[in-house]
Amino acid sequence: MRYDVVIIGGGPAGIITAMTAKSVYPEKSVCIIKEIGDGVIPCAIPYMIHTMADPAQNIMGNKPLENAGVEIVVDKAISLDTAANRLTLGSGREAVYDRLVLATGSRPVLPPITGIEQPGVCAIEKSLSAMTALREKAKGAKKAVILGGGFIGAEFADELARNSEAEVHIVEMMPKLVNLAFDDEFCDAVTEELTNAGVRVHTGRRAISIDGENGVKSVVLDDGASLPAGVVIVGIGGRPNTELAENAGLMLTRGGSIWVDSYMRTNVKNVFAVGDCALKRDFFTREEVPVWLASTATAEARIAGTNIYGIRVLRQIQGTVAAFSTKIGKVCFASAGMTCRTCEEEGFRIVTGEAVAPDRHPGTLPDAAPLRVKLVFADRGGALLGGQISGGPSVGELINAVAIGIQMRLNVRDLDMMQIATHPLLSSAPTVHPLINAAHQALAKLRSAVT
Repeated sequence: MRYDVVIIGGGPAGIITAMTAKSVYPEKSVCIIKEIGDGVIPCAIPYMIHTMADPAQNIMGNKPLENAGVEIVVDKAISLDTAANRLTLGSGREAVYDRLVLATGSRPVLPPITGIEQPGVCAIEKSLSAMTALREKAKGAKKAVILGGGFIGAEFADELARNSEAEVHIVEMMPKLVNLAFDDEFCDAVTEELTNAGVRVHTGRRAISIDGENGVKSVVLDDGASLPAGVVIVGIGGRPNTELAENAGLMLTRGGSIWVDSYMRTNVKNVFAVGDCALKRDFFTREEVPVWLASTATAEARIAGTNIYGIRVLRQIQGTVAAFSTKIGKVCFASAGMTCRTCEEEGFRIVTGEAVAPDRHPGTLPDAAPLRVKLVFADRGGALLGGQISGGPSVGELINAVAIGIQMRLNVRDLDMMQIATHPLLSSAPTVHPLINAAHQALAKLRSAVT
């Protein structure tokens, strides 16, 4: 097989790279080689347990690729010869390329604890078959333990607790749930939502063993507590899939990712890398960070696909702003950029502004909910460093305004003076909009400090 562009990996990064390359260079032949034939949409995995009537509703279909003229090969790339521009596949076939994009993603990490291989311990895989099996185990269990209190662990806990009679525990070694994305007050609000749903939260604790014979019976924590369990779901993070790249001589980072420049080019000519397998740099510090998001991956994919035959778009990705959003119970939570905690760790001097207002106006309208905004700015020039928001569904899009503000290097005065669209059924009132009022509060602090 011979193609102009070969992409290894069928997740969001691989798909968008292929679609972009085919759009920008329609005359080029483009092929995706993916190991998982029944891939699912990663962000919706927790909701395959109860929310979706049929887990197949979350399948990542091939129709857009086929319509675009991208060839799809379900096979495993087992070796790469960059000198010959050749891939060897598990089936014995070979693929010769002109340009290669590695979008090999990441795999779940299992903690090195006794009993982790027990039947009933489930890693979070990205295939329909694996998630269907997890769904059946979770539905049949009366007691569930989730290891990992980040976004995906909190979402699984919420999904299980609100849609079944199961006793649900969540174990997180950090002092707070979702500790890496939020400051304490937002972390505490997530914990409150889960606790109200009946989830038993164990923070600052570590699982040391999973006990049982031919099946999970309990999880033992480092304080001696024993949590009964019929299923254990592991969501403690992932590791980049870089073995193919490493064996081919591509440069890896200290964190184990494939090194790339600002155009997603590796150290080997005509070989690119995007998505979870590729190096992520923090937007502000430029340090390597383990932030693996589909939104970041697809932005990288558009850069790689556009520039794969020459630089057409200059340095659009200056680093990840780590924009997250989720819904726990009835409350939506979102974050972008730096938190006060990360600013303190990195030595950034900051000023914050906070505001709360109903997300409808007047606030007596049906479905109105408190919209809380916290913004973080540099304490001299007032550059926007980050934001955290909680409230109703509008949170999911409002955080994007914060994320683009960070990327466009807006400052506190820009946000204080911004013009916005509002409507009684859709947003807070323009007179008390919390995004603007949070900026105004921070600006008042800065002015006071100058005075």
